[in-house]
Amino acid sequence: MISKLLLALEKGITVMRSNSRMLLVAILVFVFPLLFTWLTHSFLATATTNIETVDGKRLGAIHKAVSTVISYNETQSDFINNLLRDLVADNKQDLVTLRVLVEGEDGFEVLYADDTSVIGAKQPINQHVLNAGFTEERDFNRFAFTFQGQRIWHGYTKVSTLKRDYYIFSEQNFTVIDGIMSNRQMQAYYGLTAIFVFLIALAYWLNKQVDWHRKYVTLSAQLKERDLFSNMIAHEFRAPLTAIKGYASFLQDAKEISDEEKRYVSIIRSQAERLVLLVNDFLEVARLQSGKMKLQNETIDIREIIIAVTEDLKITAKEKGLELKYNPGAVKIFIETDKNRLTQALINIINNAIKYTEKGQIEVSCTQKNDEIKIRVMDTGAGISAEDQKKLFAPFERVGGAEDSEKTGTGLGMYITKKLVVLLEGSISVESIEGVGSHVVLNFKAKSLR
Repeated sequence: MISKLLLALEKGITVMRSNSRMLLVAILVFVFPLLFTWLTHSFLATATTNIETVDGKRLGAIHKAVSTVISYNETQSDFINNLLRDLVADNKQDLVTLRVLVEGEDGFEVLYADDTSVIGAKQPINQHVLNAGFTEERDFNRFAFTFQGQRIWHGYTKVSTLKRDYYIFSEQNFTVIDGIMSNRQMQAYYGLTAIFVFLIALAYWLNKQVDWHRKYVTLSAQLKERDLFSNMIAHEFRAPLTAIKGYASFLQDAKEISDEEKRYVSIIRSQAERLVLLVNDFLEVARLQSGKMKLQNETIDIREIIIAVTEDLKITAKEKGLELKYNPGAVKIFIETDKNRLTQALINIINNAIKYTEKGQIEVSCTQKNDEIKIRVMDTGAGISAEDQKKLFAPFERVGGAEDSEKTGTGLGMYITKKLVVLLEGSISVESIEGVGSHVVLNFKAKSLR
């Protein structure tokens, strides 16, 4: 049996050595609780010893005070009785009785007492004290015992004067003090139990943390592989799609095919173009999510970017019968940013406004107040409901009933736009009323030239 136990213990130690997590759990669950228990027990034992020492010194001081008074005022009975009564009152937690005895012909009787009703009564002295006796070097004896579960001390001091010998007797009952100490011990053990529970919970939490970290590392590796695969597939799609677009263009220009066939070719080309846009959006999202997109910041007048974008998109707006307006003003507004990425974000926002505006106009404004630059793209479209505004910048979300319309898109445009704006250390928000129009607002920090 012992050999099997030792073998199991050896296997357990081997497992813990090879598994640092198990070793940590063992230390938290077993070693620390044992250490805390030992420290608490040692502290309580030391505290008990110190309390007994203090109680002994206090009792000695009480006897010394009474013996001094008797030595100089042995005949002043009222003074001595009052002193005994006051000492008992001052030490009422444990001091029960304090008396002065004298030896008579048939034993000891009470001469002075805190309770004057017992004066003259017979008072036996503990036989152990009589056996121990008194000497000039040892005039104080203390006898400790337990009676009915109560810890009691009897103290005796012999005082010799020219007239006679006196014996000071005291009785202490430590029930109240022991009860307080017992409660303190229980509180200490309750605290230890709470610590044990906490350590077990901490060990469990650490174990879960290790598992979560391992799963996180595994999942990160899987996501990285997935992103690499997705990027590879997206890149591989671009080449055949470009070829399809090219051959579709050749077929559209060919004279040998009928008008019906040309319509089919036109559909092929438009769908290939849509796939190219989709692939490009996927690649853009992948670059943004992977953190691999690098910025090339420069200080530039932001009006130049807005002018270039609005000029490029005026033709698209005109094809829908819309007016695209921007008044740059005379004051230059400088910003430190990546020109290409900001241009891309503005194109996405204005294109989106053109797409969902059937009549009216799109107006762009840019203002600077202190060190804040605010770009606002305002349209007169159908507007966006409060519910749809919450998911406007979510991926693959198309709002405002776009799912039922003939408008095409990947649902990634505004998601990419927000990622770009955040990357440029700006913020984007939308203000819209259904049936009135929408305002998309960009906020950036201005570039100080001082």
